[in-house]
Amino acid sequence: MKVLLKSSKILDSGSAYHNKTIDILIENGVITKLGQNIPDPSDEVLDGYTVTPGLLDLNAHFNEPGSEYKEDLYSGKKSASFSGFTDICVLPNTIPVIESKSDVNFVMKNSGEGVDLWAIGALSESCNGENLTEILDLENAGAVAFSDGINPIWNSELLLKALQYVQKFEGLVINRPKDIHLSQHSQMNEGKMSTTLGMNGEPSLSETLAVKRDLDILRYAGGRLHFSMLSTAESVDLVKKAKKEGLNVTCDVAIHQLLYTEDALQDYDSNYKVDPPLRSEKDRKALLKGLESGVIDAIVSAHNPQDPESKDLEFDLSTAGICSLPTFFSSLVNLSKDLPLELLLEKSSNGPRRILGFEEVHINEGSQAKLAIIDPNKTWVFDKTNNPSKSINSPLFNSELTGKCVGIINGHFLIRN
Repeated sequence: MKVLLKSSKILDSGSAYHNKTIDILIENGVITKLGQNIPDPSDEVLDGYTVTPGLLDLNAHFNEPGSEYKEDLYSGKKSASFSGFTDICVLPNTIPVIESKSDVNFVMKNSGEGVDLWAIGALSESCNGENLTEILDLENAGAVAFSDGINPIWNSELLLKALQYVQKFEGLVINRPKDIHLSQHSQMNEGKMSTTLGMNGEPSLSETLAVKRDLDILRYAGGRLHFSMLSTAESVDLVKKAKKEGLNVTCDVAIHQLLYTEDALQDYDSNYKVDPPLRSEKDRKALLKGLESGVIDAIVSAHNPQDPESKDLEFDLSTAGICSLPTFFSSLVNLSKDLPLELLLEKSSNGPRRILGFEEVHINEGSQAKLAIIDPNKTWVFDKTNNPSKSINSPLFNSELTGKCVGIINGHFLIRN
């Protein structure tokens, strides 16, 4: 199949055509020609859009097997392509968790048709922090990293052994830093707002204490460690110092942490209930600065779809999580008032690829086509008529948004939204 992207503005700092408007010819999944006024012998033509490397998400719940009524692999892939993702790393917190070769194979078998799925293998059995899984078997089966997903690795000995073990094959350990005792029974960030609302608050110390512990263990054991969903200014500062020291550490931030603060909770809207909780404006600004300076390596969707029975409850009884994939690109456009859109896109595409050790994707002749076709100025309403997810637990549901992904190209597949 031939696809011609006419008059396309390129947003790709790794391409010689960055910020230029040109034609892109794709034949059989490969970019074969870049230039002006390319003849149109193509099966598909799209004209006048912005084109960027396909996005990769390090943190998404697709809930299959076990909770397919919230999301499954098929609807998850639809939600991914809807915002320009060509690659998704699936968290291991399914039922059962991704802890065997067959579990990894199940994810990989459902990969393709526009969106490539990558399995993050469970670090501990049942993600409970007690015993290591068969990490080498999972790696041989295709697991791209090892984590307990939304569960913090509370067991220091387990983290130490894991960091030592994965050095055999340069594997990556991902941890969600949280002290399980300081955070128990909490509903939101600890601060003036939690006091005003009468809610149990989680102190930022819960995260920073875990980050300090993990960095000490990394310093002792060696290996590669990635922090998932940092949320506090102190954590950013700790990672900054660790990188200067030369530790092999990376980190990401969830898109909603860059958009909202604890003030969004003043009406007890459970759609803003997330884990880690939304923090202060000071923290939000520190996270933005961390992205700009390079301390934070990636932006993730932290897509966590929930059914109404889990969300439409009193705030303290509701389940944490935001359905964020369908609105991810629009959220990036919203954030472009704070940071350049090209930086935000890079932190959502090749930034995650570098963390995983994947080959970067760039818009050059001879490169495989892994592209997101976007319109940063298009307005649209996110509602039940166009929601690709099975869930609607988003504070943006029924809102008018700016910025739309028109489609993706991944090899031989063109998916139009």
